Amino acid sequence: MLRELKARERTWSAILIYDTSRIGRRRYIAEAFRHECKKLGVEIIFAKVPEVDPISQVILDSVLQAMDEVHSLMSREKGLAGMAENVRQGFRAGGRAPYGYRLISIDTGQIRDGQAVTKSRLDLDSVAGPKIAKWLQGRALNKNGSRLADELGIELAKSTLSHLEWSALTYAGHTVWNMHRGKEEVGAGRRRPRSEWIMQRDTHPALITEDTALAILARLETARESRAPRARISDYLLAGKVLTPDGQAWHGNSGNYRIGKANIRSSILEEAVLQQVAIDIRSDLMVATMTEKARAAQQPSDGQEIRGLQNELRDTDIRMKKLTNLVEETSAPGPLLRRLEELEVTRADIQQRLVQLIEEAGRAKALAAIQENDVRKMLDALADDMATLDRDHLKDFIGTLIEGIYLDPATLGTRGGTRKSVCLVVEVSGIEPLTSCMPCKRSPS
Repeated sequence: MLRELKARERTWSAILIYDTSRIGRRRYIAEAFRHECKKLGVEIIFAKVPEVDPISQVILDSVLQAMDEVHSLMSREKGLAGMAENVRQGFRAGGRAPYGYRLISIDTGQIRDGQAVTKSRLDLDSVAGPKIAKWLQGRALNKNGSRLADELGIELAKSTLSHLEWSALTYAGHTVWNMHRGKEEVGAGRRRPRSEWIMQRDTHPALITEDTALAILARLETARESRAPRARISDYLLAGKVLTPDGQAWHGNSGNYRIGKANIRSSILEEAVLQQVAIDIRSDLMVATMTEKARAAQQPSDGQEIRGLQNELRDTDIRMKKLTNLVEETSAPGPLLRRLEELEVTRADIQQRLVQLIEEAGRAKALAAIQENDVRKMLDALADDMATLDRDHLKDFIGTLIEGIYLDPATLGTRGGTRKSVCLVVEVSGIEPLTSCMPCKRSPS
């Protein structure tokens, strides 16, 4: 979708999406995608989300995205628990075999959906195994990895070779899991500390000793700690939004917002605005308004469509069972088998739609029963999240939320070497003034 969005030959200007969960079940992924769409002039239209005013849309989308993320996290935890149990039993948690090994299937003796359940373990690759063993032993002695790979005939990319080093304990015969952080944690580094890794010892043949593996990991960790963090330069958060009372724009200059001879530090102004927005989002009026809009967003269905799909699924199963019996009795099963394949595709489609409808029904039921306390917690989280957004997304969020920031340069003079109080009026879309500002004759902001 992102490639199509940025294509020069694109002929469309709107994306119709079923509901907020179809973009992504992580709020920041969803916001990043919407940020890209906005920059490129593409409108997003949700089939299952009502059209509301701009400020309500921002908050309503956040509430829905929070619920999408909760559902995703619950499903993810169940999946991760199953993978961790596989590792504890000495099986692979998934993925391809590392270079130097091959996967072998183990029959567990269980049946699921009519198919035998198998799990996998690692076995040696007689060709690649000895090569990678020599390469890892050389790396433990700090020999040049690329040159050593060329000498041994290992044709792998440099990034892949680096990954193999981090998998050194796997080559020592242990199954290791939970090495990598989730996508939402990448800011803290790609890999978790070794103390958080889950390891089951002696699950497959070893290519190197554990001492060799630990020597490789110690060198990698020392190199990582010595790298300096990268700095990032951001632009002015309120660019284009700060105006004088007569509508002239303030401009960013050398860390200040400036117009004529008047200027104010950008950090001071931005902090004041963010604090005001956070106060308004948490207000009782906002909580009550968004509770009402969330309840109206999706009303629970009567279940008729779900029952219809369940009946279709049951009928399809009966037809498939009859065809299976006929296949066993005929000497020319070709046409019957083709029909069975068609029915299997139909069955999978019905099952997928049924699962989606059941999820939607659960979410609609939860939204219809949502309480102000639930919405308050979500809005509190949204206000807190403003502090964690990167500058681009925060700028986009603030730009959608705020209609104008009016700052009078006449109030920025100095008296006796100290700055006078500043009158700052922030107009937030769709929100009535809720709090008092610094002493002045203007209305509360």
